[in-house]
Amino acid sequence: MMKLLYLAGLGLGLAACVPPQPPSYLVSAADPAVGARSPGYASVTAGVRNYDVVEPLDWRELNRRVTPGAAPERDDSNDAARRGR
Repeated sequence: MMKLLYLAGLGLGLAACVPPQPPSYLVSAADPAVGARSPGYASVTAGVRNYDVVEPLDWRELNRRVTPGAAPERDDSNDAARRGR
C-alpha cells in the first residue's frame, strides 16, 4: 500500500511540472497565418562529381604526394623497388 501511495505522489509531483500550454514555438508551425518560403527546385544530381576510371598508380608515390609538408618536385626516394632494383 505504501508503494502505491509513493508512486501516486511521484506521478502527481511530476504532473505539476508540466506546463499548461505547449510552447509558442511548437504551436506556430501549425498556424496557417504564419508565412513560409516557397520551396525551390534542387536537382537530384546537384554536387555529384564524375569519377572516371584511371590507370593504376604507384601507391608509394601517391602516399608521398599527400604527406603533409612533402615537396612533390623533389624525387630523392631510396625505394629500390620503385627504381627497378
